[in-house]
Amino acid sequence: MKRKTPVSRIGLVLLVFFALQAALAWAEDRQAQTPPPAAELKDIPVPVIHVKGSHYEVGYQIGTQLKNLVLGEVAEMKKGPDWKKVRAEAGLFLAYTQKYLPEYVAEIKGTADAVGVELEDLFPALCEEIGDENYPFTRGCSDLIASNDVTADGSVLAAHNNDTGTSTQESVVIVHYQVDGEPEIVAVGYGGLGISVGYNSAGISLTGNQVDSNDMRVGVPRLLLVRKILAAKTLGDAIDAAILKERASNYNQVITDASGEIYSIEGSATDYAPLYSTDGYLVHTNHYVAPYMRHFEFDPQGITSSIIRYNRGNRLLKKNMGRITVDMLKGFLSDHVNYPKSLCRHGDYVKTTFSVVINLTTGTMHLARGNPCEVKYREYNLFTKH
Repeated sequence: MKRKTPVSRIGLVLLVFFALQAALAWAEDRQAQTPPPAAELKDIPVPVIHVKGSHYEVGYQIGTQLKNLVLGEVAEMKKGPDWKKVRAEAGLFLAYTQKYLPEYVAEIKGTADAVGVELEDLFPALCEEIGDENYPFTRGCSDLIASNDVTADGSVLAAHNNDTGTSTQESVVIVHYQVDGEPEIVAVGYGGLGISVGYNSAGISLTGNQVDSNDMRVGVPRLLLVRKILAAKTLGDAIDAAILKERASNYNQVITDASGEIYSIEGSATDYAPLYSTDGYLVHTNHYVAPYMRHFEFDPQGITSSIIRYNRGNRLLKKNMGRITVDMLKGFLSDHVNYPKSLCRHGDYVKTTFSVVINLTTGTMHLARGNPCEVKYREYNLFTKH
């Protein structure tokens, strides 16, 4: 039997010292990983505009009601050193769109006419594909979708955080479309130019995430695929719109319908993977999940935050199956694991600029402009027919 060696006083002092140092280091690290608590949630209103008529007419109304925001976007683009080159390249995308989605060119033309600029000066705002350096604020987004199989009250819920440049938060708007021949659409975007997320009166929602593919090409801009998806009356039509053959690139398009069907269409310019939820919920962030899409990943070393958000979202939903509610999803969207690059993203340059939970069962939307940990959600019920 070994004798116990007594610990000297000096040894005890050293042990205590190092323990304190470790504790202080841990506390500093925790502080760095945790945002300061909001004293009180801010109530930030979001402008809502209503447009009705033909495609050209609704575009004109958007331009009339959001003239300053549209003109500000055009002025900002023209400041770029490569503006002439960008404008010329966008003309190639415009030609494709005129051929394959002319109705949405008519909408953009209406907006251009309303604010007094040429169509060719406005269309580049819809062409994210023309160099990331020209569109540096489209970097993130997280989706957490729950079907009626896993929610507490049988609702179908689509939750989404939109992460963009901090300055874009001021231009978040809601547009309620009533376009001839289309379902009513409630859409959230920036300045009325392009749509980030939305849903329609046919019971289809569109959320999604940027994925950076290495096969971008000239074609129909992906922002206009979003507009086409939201005009769909059926799930099949929405998926067809997401995989338009003549597209320039794609997002990961998360398409949900009111019956609880959830599809995540991971797209690039030349291929796609239709991921289907078999467990009643789905999570997607900003990297390719389907194995045969991974070779399209533009920067495989730059997706760490996306992987963490993806896994975190899946864990949160899985352990709460059967109990998920709108308020619970709001809490998940405020999650700060891996802060500041968390589900609720913080930063001086890129942050969560809006957060939304869509209830396809009730036709309502809860929206917070800014970080959901700091801003109250407001509820919107805009459809004229239910």
